[in-house]
Amino acid sequence: MHKSRQWNVFRTSILTLGLLAGASAGVHASPVINYSTSGAIDSTGVTGTPVISFNSLVQNTVDVGSGSNLSLGDFQVAGLPGNQTTTYNNTPFNISLLVNQVDGTTPNPNQTPLQISGELNGTVVGNDTSNVTATFNPLNNPNFQTGLYENTLSVPSSKSLVASTTNSGQTSAEAFITSTTNTQPTPEPTSIAFFLMCLGGIGLRHRIRRHS
Repeated sequence: MHKSRQWNVFRTSILTLGLLAGASAGVHASPVINYSTSGAIDSTGVTGTPVISFNSLVQNTVDVGSGSNLSLGDFQVAGLPGNQTTTYNNTPFNISLLVNQVDGTTPNPNQTPLQISGELNGTVVGNDTSNVTATFNPLNNPNFQTGLYENTLSVPSSKSLVASTTNSGQTSAEAFITSTTNTQPTPEPTSIAFFLMCLGGIGLRHRIRRHS
């Protein structure tokens, strides 16, 4: 009978370890990413007073799940006096995306920052007219790793920038991100300790019964 009881204890230990490991894996099912961006508009190809800038993000958070829109920041168009004009002709812009934390911890490895680039083309007239388009270049490295996760980032092909009298001149730049786990997380130390304690108890009980 003692062998049957030992087997029951051993089986319970295995089941408990599996449940705890499964719970640990569940924590990583929907990663929460904390990130920052830094964007800049070049002066190349600008005729007139530069009126377009980029509003970056600091410590922004997104719950990715199976996929989510990820804000990169905003293009900001300022108004011009009267009917003055500013023209953008293949003017480069660059946005850097840095992941700070995943699920509250610093990821290792962390294959960011990612560099996002493109060009501005069009004209801003006065306060209420803009036909400027931001065209995004294809990403050189859309797939990147952050800790346990393999991520894929995609950017829009283009965005039309609104004039200063529409939405305060702000046009959101958004990407789309998906994340999947690239490995099975190891059981937590407490789970392993519990498992070893059960095995030790079985061995001790067996030795006591033998000497008895």
